[in-house]
Amino acid sequence: MRYLTVDDVFNVVGQFGWSQKIYYFGLNLLQIFTAFHMLLNVFTGLEPSFKCYLKNGSQKEELTNKCFNNSISYCDISYTSEFNSFVSEWNLICSEKYKVPLVQSIWMGGVMMGALMLGGVADVVGRLKTLMVSLIGTIAFEGFSSFAPTFFIMLGLRFFGGVCCALVILSSFVLSQELVGTNYRSVCGIMIAAFFAVGIGIFSVLAASVSDWRTLSFICSVCGILFMLLPCYVPESPRWLIIHGRRDEAKAVLEHIARRNGKFEELPTHWEVTVSGGDEDGKVKVNKSKKSLGVCDLIRHPYIFMLTVIQVYSWFVNSATYYGLTMAASNLGGNVYLSTALSGLIEIPACLIAVAVIDRLGRRITLCGFMLVGGIACLCIQVLPPSLVSLTTSLALCGKLSIAASFSVCYVHSAEIFPTPIRNSGMGIVSVAARIGGIISPFILMLGDVLPNLQFTALGLMTFLSGLLNLKLPETMGLPMPESIADILAMKNASSKDSSDDFQYRELQMDEEEVVLNTDDSRSRSPYSKGKPKDEDQVPLIED
Repeated sequence: MRYLTVDDVFNVVGQFGWSQKIYYFGLNLLQIFTAFHMLLNVFTGLEPSFKCYLKNGSQKEELTNKCFNNSISYCDISYTSEFNSFVSEWNLICSEKYKVPLVQSIWMGGVMMGALMLGGVADVVGRLKTLMVSLIGTIAFEGFSSFAPTFFIMLGLRFFGGVCCALVILSSFVLSQELVGTNYRSVCGIMIAAFFAVGIGIFSVLAASVSDWRTLSFICSVCGILFMLLPCYVPESPRWLIIHGRRDEAKAVLEHIARRNGKFEELPTHWEVTVSGGDEDGKVKVNKSKKSLGVCDLIRHPYIFMLTVIQVYSWFVNSATYYGLTMAASNLGGNVYLSTALSGLIEIPACLIAVAVIDRLGRRITLCGFMLVGGIACLCIQVLPPSLVSLTTSLALCGKLSIAASFSVCYVHSAEIFPTPIRNSGMGIVSVAARIGGIISPFILMLGDVLPNLQFTALGLMTFLSGLLNLKLPETMGLPMPESIADILAMKNASSKDSSDDFQYRELQMDEEEVVLNTDDSRSRSPYSKGKPKDEDQVPLIED
């Protein structure tokens, strides 16, 4: 009997074959759907042009785009914009204007709560099941919000829509990463951002062609119905199935992938799937004393806790800077539809640049480099005179490109650091940090009222510091996804030695009866380690 890990099987049947391409494309079309809802308030909450006709007896004075004493009580309001937003429907102008950004904050708060409270659901019930239930919830809540009779009902529905949308984003990303091989994780992880960028562009065109906010909201919601077919051709993660003892199902998934890739005949006649590590006979060793991992394991070990804190701060900074620069550059073309489309399209070259360097320089150096460049670009804006508008805009776009690239690398790096049993939980934690960054970014921009361009200085300092801190993270390029805390500790040792090309990787030597691990001693070792294991607890085990 031959024992193979998921990565071993992918090395034989294809790390990114035809079947994985179909899974990847289908799952990440969801990013276009989530982009619609992420930016929905930009257009449904547009402040229309209006005129205030003062109620002053026989006299009738006209004010354009402003109210008398900041109140509509003294005015007869006449809206002149063609687009009917919820602002014009519920008169959210003047003293009621504060309610408009509240919608986006509440939605982002829902995303944060979804990631915080429910981020680990997919680690318990499965990636695919969580994805489908949360997709149904997103369609329902966001769809019902388009029929909301009052502002506060719409606000509540959008909050729960944000909760569900957070699970859609997390589950689809983790599932797509776990269905491809090691060599393609970085490219696949980064190009997810390109799908989101395309979604921004498509949504801008869609919004420009619709004249009512309720119609726009409803269209964005019903688009999700197309993805209800995902379970028909996308399987559950074989990595998750193995961790939860469902190895027969995992084997069936891998065999299905092999058949669709045309490589089924290359698999051994008799084989079983296992996690990384085994005994000298190639069999999975039973360790009854091992406890299943939980999210608390991320704070028990000082080194793991440090990694978690650095990633939390990195995601917070990336999100705050990303949304801050997007909003700061929103008037590039004077047209909200064009400006929004440009802010998305600039992320496509950012993804391509990240793809070009991440497998050459590694995750850690690439992430650090992009954040340092983005931070320096923002800091340089502070020293420019106000008259150099074009140069200021260019630096802001340079910062946006850099931070978009670093944000996409963050997804890849974090997914490769968190172990499989708590990967969705870990991604949920850092996603919460990102949502907090998105919530407070408008307040950071208000620093510009204190001192011109001070908001760019604040964003630049945070980004520069985060770039330096990321140097403390382990390099994960070319390494198998960790299955245990021991694997993460082994990554630390590997990162502190030579480059990943010098690491000793596991090589399978197949004969008629068994798979032998190519090591210097008779015991198996972690594929992350270079020397002999110190003790048996360092070898990741699962219960038979």
